[in-house]
Amino acid sequence: MKVKTLISEFMMAFFVCTACITILEGIMGMIFFPEQIFGYEAFFSPPIFGFFSVLFGLVTKSKKELSMKQMLFRMALHLLLIEIMVFGLNYLSGLPFEPVVVVVLALSIAAIFAAVYLVMWMNDRRSAVLFNERLKLYQSGRM
Repeated sequence: MKVKTLISEFMMAFFVCTACITILEGIMGMIFFPEQIFGYEAFFSPPIFGFFSVLFGLVTKSKKELSMKQMLFRMALHLLLIEIMVFGLNYLSGLPFEPVVVVVLALSIAAIFAAVYLVMWMNDRRSAVLFNERLKLYQSGRM
């Protein structure tokens, strides 16, 4: 994969991930921690989580073609790394978790993970369809 393509993919995943994390933090905060008030430094939390989540995505990259089983394993590892990071950073910051919050947060992280991969897949599919349409035009001599 070209470096330019990798950077572009990284940036897109980062912004989608950060937007989803921001929405999740707002919803979970209103539901589970409505009494907590934050300063402006709280705005850095979603991009930090987004950056490391996307960075952990490097475990899914490979120079050789991966089988479906290998890719699913790497995606599961990616999700596990993200879950560990989120819970670890929240634990280190002293945020207490009730069992219901743990379950909701873990499921929400998995949902964001799936949403980011879905958006990335939809973008790749759109690019492939566009490329194939242009290739057909080129091959037919109409370009």
